[in-house]
Amino acid sequence: MAFDFDDDEGTPNFCHECKQQFDNSFELIDHTLEDDEDFDPYYILPNGFKLLLGSLLRFMYYHSEEPDKIQLISQSTYVTLFAGEMGYDLIDELVEDMVVKSALQDFDKSLEELLSEETDEEGGA
Repeated sequence: MAFDFDDDEGTPNFCHECKQQFDNSFELIDHTLEDDEDFDPYYILPNGFKLLLGSLLRFMYYHSEEPDKIQLISQSTYVTLFAGEMGYDLIDELVEDMVVKSALQDFDKSLEELLSEETDEEGGA
């Protein structure tokens, strides 16, 4: 799979195989994966926990216009990295909180997309 860099933004978002342009690199990568595949690269913390970098980057990208959410996730990630590096017991709580918040936000995003698709199919706005 060869990627093409958009001249304006400098990000790969064009699939040479199907000649389709995507809004962003995340959609391009999703397009290249099989239906049962998932790509979420991670960083393994010293205590064995995984920091899901792919999910973090997606979150930051899709919420780039919402500084409050970016500030919250960046601080939560930073504290989690610190706790993992230093071996603090509270990392279990931090990771659990981040997973729950992330899952709820992913659910909200999926629900918005589903409702948007249904509205488009019905000829709505």
